Amino acid sequence: MKRTLLLGATLALAFGAGLATQSMVGAQAPTPPKNIMQDALVGGVYDETLMQEVSLAPNAVGPWHIHPDGHEIIYVLDGAIKVQVDKQPDRMIKTGEGIHINANVVHRGIAEASGVKMLIVRLKPKDKPVMQVVEHTN
Repeated sequence: MKRTLLLGATLALAFGAGLATQSMVGAQAPTPPKNIMQDALVGGVYDETLMQEVSLAPNAVGPWHIHPDGHEIIYVLDGAIKVQVDKQPDRMIKTGEGIHINANVVHRGIAEASGVKMLIVRLKPKDKPVMQVVEHTN
């Protein structure tokens, strides 16, 4: 009987020590970051960073535009947006996805039927506007 109790206590102690060790190791190991997108920065001059939360109503269509010498990095928080970039196929960007638009690239966005809420980071010159509407000729 004493032997069974001693064996049970030893197993319980070993099991508990294993759980405690696993918990401590798990708490120390950070979760690796999830890469949303990675892209080269081509062109542009940046001495200002601007972070904006932008929402578009369902089916809203933005004008064709550029960001003069500035980059636009979009992360979709909720909903979806069709991004049209001059001379490229349309891209649908959904919740949890991102896209980078290089400086001076003609593009526009069209919100899907659910609308869209985005976090946008811009790298731009201080002396240039955030956006400039342009004529689009495809």
